[in-house]
Amino acid sequence: MTTERVRGSHHLLIQDGERRHRMSFHQVHDSPLWRARELDAGVTQPTWDGAILYAPSVYGGYGGLPGATPPVLSEAVDRGRTLARNLGSEALVIANLPPAERTLWREARTPDAEVVLSWSHRTRVRSSVDEFTANLPSNGTGRELIRKHQQGTQGGLTLRVAQGAQLLPYLTRLTALTSTAGEALGPVLYGTDMFALLTRVPGAVGLLAEHTDGSIAGALLCFRYGSCLYLWSAVIDQARAHDVHTHSWLTLESFKYAVATGASVIDAGQCDYAPMAGLGLMPVALTSLIYLTRPNPHLISRLGALHTGLNRSALRDWSKD
Repeated sequence: MTTERVRGSHHLLIQDGERRHRMSFHQVHDSPLWRARELDAGVTQPTWDGAILYAPSVYGGYGGLPGATPPVLSEAVDRGRTLARNLGSEALVIANLPPAERTLWREARTPDAEVVLSWSHRTRVRSSVDEFTANLPSNGTGRELIRKHQQGTQGGLTLRVAQGAQLLPYLTRLTALTSTAGEALGPVLYGTDMFALLTRVPGAVGLLAEHTDGSIAGALLCFRYGSCLYLWSAVIDQARAHDVHTHSWLTLESFKYAVATGASVIDAGQCDYAPMAGLGLMPVALTSLIYLTRPNPHLISRLGALHTGLNRSALRDWSKD
């Protein structure tokens, strides 16, 4: 059982002088994360009629081939679209490109459509948590975060840090929590397979909030790359979250952990937009470029509706702050 219904995986190696680039392609019949984006956008019709070739996945924080030259990007699109056509897929999707990467891919090969599926959020880490909170926007969000963190601590929450394979004993419980939340709010986005893969990523770390009885209140599943701490996914026990404000507690704990471990940047990932803006984190649009395998004006229309709906949803969230 896998989170996404993956029909097959393929890997492209491109030699560019002394540098080798590798891109993975996954033919996916159903992606819960894409379906969740459709729900966010309020569209009335599913985007795809069949399996789609993703490069590599909408679950990745950032996509593309950083550092690749235009000829490499052109070859990746051409060979990826040919593969998608041969597999009977409607389109090739180059997923989650930040602005600079989006520009390079567009210049290499003009896409048939673009969808900003989500926004990531980044900020520089101050020398201390006190300095960070002192420099928050004067909108009350920072004070509210501190208040909720204090309530969580008073309610008995403590932090456990688990790195890499140390996360494995917790995965069954974390999967159960995300499944319960998904059943209540929409598609189940993450399964044990996704979480297990994270434990093998260099720099993988889990920030676990524990109750006094040792049970898991929630977790931020992260990885450290270079000087940046990436908060990849949050898993919260919603049944007990209200009393101890688990997500807010973990958010501030992640900044404390970043300061303590010398990270200079926090990337809060594709999370709730309004709270992140209130904390001074800057949004970064993540664009997915779509290359069709054959002309399809109805599909282009559906993709346009998805893009428009997601933009409208994000603006509505930001205006709540």
